[in-house]
Amino acid sequence: MKILLPLLLAVSAHARANTTVTGDTIVDYVVGNPDLSTLVAALKAGDLVDTLSGAGPFTVFAPTNEAFAALPAGTVANLLKPENKAALVDILTFHVHSGTVYAKSITDGEKITTVEGNDLVAKVQGADVFINTAKVTIANQFASNGVTHVVDAVLLPPSKRSIVDVAANTPDLSTLVTALKAGDLVDTLSGAGPFTVFAPTNEAFAALPAGVLANLLKPENKAQLVDVLTYHVVSGAVLSKDIINGERLKTVEGKYVTATVNRTGVFINNAQVTTADVVATNGVVHIVDAVLAFPAPPPPPPAPSLWFRGFTQPLLVRCGEVDAGPRMPAAIFDQSKLKNEQALRAYEDITLALYGVYNVIGQKGDLGLELGRCADKNFTRSVGQAKNVNWAPVELMSGICKKQCNCNFCPIPGPCKAPQCVDEPDDPKAEKWCSLCGPKYNKPITVNLFNCGNKDETTCPGPDAQTPVADWARVVKDLLAIL
Repeated sequence: MKILLPLLLAVSAHARANTTVTGDTIVDYVVGNPDLSTLVAALKAGDLVDTLSGAGPFTVFAPTNEAFAALPAGTVANLLKPENKAALVDILTFHVHSGTVYAKSITDGEKITTVEGNDLVAKVQGADVFINTAKVTIANQFASNGVTHVVDAVLLPPSKRSIVDVAANTPDLSTLVTALKAGDLVDTLSGAGPFTVFAPTNEAFAALPAGVLANLLKPENKAQLVDVLTYHVVSGAVLSKDIINGERLKTVEGKYVTATVNRTGVFINNAQVTTADVVATNGVVHIVDAVLAFPAPPPPPPAPSLWFRGFTQPLLVRCGEVDAGPRMPAAIFDQSKLKNEQALRAYEDITLALYGVYNVIGQKGDLGLELGRCADKNFTRSVGQAKNVNWAPVELMSGICKKQCNCNFCPIPGPCKAPQCVDEPDDPKAEKWCSLCGPKYNKPITVNLFNCGNKDETTCPGPDAQTPVADWARVVKDLLAIL
C-alpha cells in the first residue's frame, strides 16, 4: 500500500475519470469492459491479442463501441474481413504506443509515436485531454504490461485516411470541416481524387472580416461557399517538394493560385504553408495560415470613345470636344462584324457632314468638325466652362427614327406626337440600332472648350483641310440603309 499510494497521487488532474490498477494485462482489462467489446473483436481479427498480452510496456488508446459505431456505415464490418487484416492492424497499432504514457506526463501539443509509425498529437484543455480529436473519457487504467486510456473516437492513421478524415482528425481544421459539410463537399473530397487541398486553419477563418464566415455558411450562400472552398483544391496530388516558385496551379473552382517558394517557406497566394504533405488515401493536404484570397478581377475594358472636335472662328479660335462614345450602343463598336463597322463609319460621316452646316448653337456655320481631341492640336488650356448641346439634331433624327423605328424622335422635353421613341434594345443581327432614337442616347451632351496652350496661337492649328461632302444626303441615305 505504501508503494501504491504515491502512484495514485501522481495521477494528473487532466483525467478525472476512475483510475484502476490491476495485475491483469491490457487485454484482460479490455475484455472485462463491456463498452470495449468491438475493440476486442478487432484485436482478435488482427491477431493482436497475444501481442498486447505480452511484456510490453504499452500505452493503448482504446475506442469505445460508440466510437466504432460512429465510423461510416460498413467500415467496421469491412475491416474485420480477413482480406482487410493489414489495414485493420495499421488502424489498431495506431492506437498503441511502445512505452507507458501516464495522464500526468501528457503535455499540450505533445507528439506520441505509435507502433504503426505515425504520431498522435495530444491537446490539453483544462481538465480534458484529447488525442488527435478523440477525448480521453477514462484515463490511467493500469495493467501489468502498461496503461489504457479509453477514448471516444477511432483514431485513423494518415495512410488510411481520406482528405476529409485528415481534416476531421485535425482539431485546428474544424471550421473547414463545418464549411465542407455546409457546401456538400464531404463526399467529393472523400472520393478517389487525387486532390491537393490547401486547408486553412480555424485561426485563418477567424481572421476573415466580421460576419463573412457566418454569411458563407448560410444555405442561401452555398454557391459562393463552394466557390471559396474549391478555390483551395487542385486536381492531382502535389507534394511540397514539387511546387516551383512562381508556379500557377489551376484550382477546381477554375481560377489559378500562385506559389511562392523562398527561404521563408512555401506560400500559396497570400497564405503560408505551415504543415506540408499530410498524405491521405486520395491526395495530400497542406495546412495554410490564411483563407486564400481570390485574385483581383481584371479591370473592365475602357468604355469605347468616339471623340469629335470643332473650332470657333474667325475672331477667337477655341477648340471644343465631345465624346460621343457613351451615346452609342456598345455593339456598334464591335468591329468584328462588318455591318457594325459600316454603321459606325456612317455615323461618323453623317455627324461630320451635318455639322458642316449646323454648329453647336443651331445656327448655320462651319465648325470644321473632325475626329480627334483638342489636345492633339495643342488646345490644352481649359476655358473653365462648357456648353450643353443637343447632339443629335431633330432635323436628322426625326426622319431616321420615323422610317426605321416607327416612332417620333423627341429629344427636347415638351409635347411630342405618339408613339414616342423609347430606349429599346438594338438588334445588330437585323441591323437595327433603334436605341439611338431613345432618350438615353439623346440627352444634352457636354462640349468642353479649350484655348491654345501657348501664347503663340500659331502653334495651335485650326481644323484640318476639309474634304467637302458633295452630297451629304447620300450619307444619310446610306445610314438609313444600314439602320
